[in-house]
Amino acid sequence: MTVDAPVATDPAACAAAIGQTSAQSRKTPAPKEATQSDSPRATRFTTSRTFRTALWLHRWTGLIAAPFFLILCITGTILIFHHEIDEALGQDAHVEAPAPGTPERPLAEIVTAALATAPERRPLGMVFDADHPERVMVALVPANERGFDAAQFVTMDLFRGTPVASVDPRWTPTGLVLRLHANWFLDLPGELIGGVIAVLVVVCLVSGIVVYGPFIKGLALGEVRRKRGRRLQQRDLHNLFGTIALGWTLLVGATGIALALGNIALKVWQGTELQRLAAAYAREAPLSSGLSSLDAARAAAEAARPGWRTTFILFPGSDFSTARHYTILLVGPVGLQKRLFEIALVDAVDARVDEITQLPWYLVVTQISQPLHFGDYGGLPLKLFWAGCAWLALFITANGAWLWWARRPRKRSRAA
Repeated sequence: MTVDAPVATDPAACAAAIGQTSAQSRKTPAPKEATQSDSPRATRFTTSRTFRTALWLHRWTGLIAAPFFLILCITGTILIFHHEIDEALGQDAHVEAPAPGTPERPLAEIVTAALATAPERRPLGMVFDADHPERVMVALVPANERGFDAAQFVTMDLFRGTPVASVDPRWTPTGLVLRLHANWFLDLPGELIGGVIAVLVVVCLVSGIVVYGPFIKGLALGEVRRKRGRRLQQRDLHNLFGTIALGWTLLVGATGIALALGNIALKVWQGTELQRLAAAYAREAPLSSGLSSLDAARAAAEAARPGWRTTFILFPGSDFSTARHYTILLVGPVGLQKRLFEIALVDAVDARVDEITQLPWYLVVTQISQPLHFGDYGGLPLKLFWAGCAWLALFITANGAWLWWARRPRKRSRAA
């Protein structure tokens, strides 16, 4: 695209671009019809404080983020196809479809059967899979645990009430790749590190637009000069692919920031909205009976929101529920409703729906960011497009770092 400078998606090539600009102009003057960089306006801009600040930000944010972004591009490509990979490797639990008209087993019976596999634990939640309605996962935790960090997940046949052989999704090949991509195996600190990397990428992109915007005016789209040296050819390829992938990279970077703050957003919800709900029902007697109302609680929540279905049941006494209520997450039937939750607080004794609340705005942002980040909401064509953009970003990042590194010997020789 540009004659003497790379475009914004470069994580590291800015230094190479400016050095090459001056060297190229001394050796082979650029055709007037191919560039506007030698116009008085462009010359004044390149000597301005705005340009120098944007150049510094573009160079160093790109160089710092480059090695991490390379890893994220590779792992992100794998995660785009994680369902297909899990099925190919036999990591996905297989449940035979029930005969037509077969009713679901009572949820209390399913929980009891799951507890038989680990009697020293207690149930904390149930996860329903829209893509596999014939199965449900039961989360079992040690007796004094309220969170899911130490949970053991048991996959159950929803129509037969029997355990299904499965692998903990956190320890499958794609599960390990997800942990590397999401938190670098460091849990919350790793998520925050990932957020910082995403911020660096976004700053690199925006500063790159500021630096190189004036240079691309009037140039032919997709021009690659193949006969004027390897570095210039590589820079033109960098500009071309950078222009194509700019919007996608900004989207992935912005949603990456939102996802990195997801756990913090959840803790904010726990400390505000959940505390409000707990305080509102603190005077009611705590739950003393078993799971007799579990099926009724699910039915009551779905009846309160016709057309919506249960995707998660959190048991009383968890970090996400009160001492007396089931917290039931409902998802809608169409559009964005399939990606957003509504939260039903259901009394565990008499299956009364005490309250239905919507997600606060910050959790809505997190929920919407997940499909936009991984491109898993439009079927195989969108997945292929997302993977192609990820590999374009991979090339741009590596190519930009090479352009910066290749400039260094020339810089030293000029100084000598």
